[in-house]
Amino acid sequence: MVQFSPDLILDEIEKRKVVPIPRWHFLLRRGVFWTLAVISVITGSLSMATAMYVFLDHDFLVDQARITRFLAQQPLVEDIIDSIPYLWLTALLLFTLVAYYGVRHTRKGYRYPTLRVIGGSLLLSLALSGFMNLFDVGQIIHRYLIENVRGYDHLVYANEQRWTQARKGWLGGKVIRLDGSRNVLVVMDYKKRIWSVDIADTDVNPGTRILPGKYIKITGLKTGQLEFRASSIQAWEKKFNKRLVPAAGAAATSADTVRKDVPALSR
Repeated sequence: MVQFSPDLILDEIEKRKVVPIPRWHFLLRRGVFWTLAVISVITGSLSMATAMYVFLDHDFLVDQARITRFLAQQPLVEDIIDSIPYLWLTALLLFTLVAYYGVRHTRKGYRYPTLRVIGGSLLLSLALSGFMNLFDVGQIIHRYLIENVRGYDHLVYANEQRWTQARKGWLGGKVIRLDGSRNVLVVMDYKKRIWSVDIADTDVNPGTRILPGKYIKITGLKTGQLEFRASSIQAWEKKFNKRLVPAAGAAATSADTVRKDVPALSR
C-alpha cells in the first residue's frame, strides 16, 4: 500500500506549482451565475408580457360581430393558431433554459430537480409578465418593434396586420391630424403609410377618442391610393387591455366629447 507523507504532498504541490484559489473567485463565479439566472427570468418575463399582449390584442377574443367578414375567409381556429406569438414563446423557452443553467451552477443549485427549476422559472416569468402588463410593457415593446424594426412583422401575426387590409375594408393606425372642417382624418398605419380618411358619414363607438397620437380601427371602403372612406371608428385598445376601465357615465362623456369636437362623425 502506498504511503503518503506530508513531505511528499508538499513536494508534489511545489512540483505542479499548485496555488490556492482565492475565495473571491468562488464568490464572483457564484454571483455571475445568479446574475445570469435573474437576467434570464426578467428577459423571459418581457418575452411573456409581449406574447400576452400580441395574442390578447387580436379581435377574435371580442367584437365578433365586427370581424364576421374576416372569419368568413379564414376559420376561427386557423386564425387563433396563426395569432399565437411563436417568436416570443420561443424566446421565453430559451431564456428559461438559460435561467436553469444559471441556477444549476450556483452553490446549491445541483440539489434542485430539473422540473422544479424550470417550472419555477416559468411561473416567476408569468407572474412578472402579468405585473409588467399592468404598465403596458408588452404593448410598448411590440409597438416599438413593429413600427421601427424591419422584418419583425414577418415573425409575428399581430392585430396590426389584420387592420392593414384596406382593400377588404380594414384600416388601423395612429391618428396624425384631424381636420373637422373638411371631415378628413389623417392616419398612419404600422407600415408608416399616411392615409387620408373621409369621415363625413361615420359612426364612432362610444368611448372612442380621436386625438393625435391615439390608435384607432376604421372600417369602410378604399376609394383611392392612400384614400379611405370610413363607415365606423373604434378605439384600438380593448377594455381588458386598459389599466383603468372607465365607468359607463365616463365612457358616455368621452363619446359625447368626441361628437362635440367632430360633429360630422355621427350620423
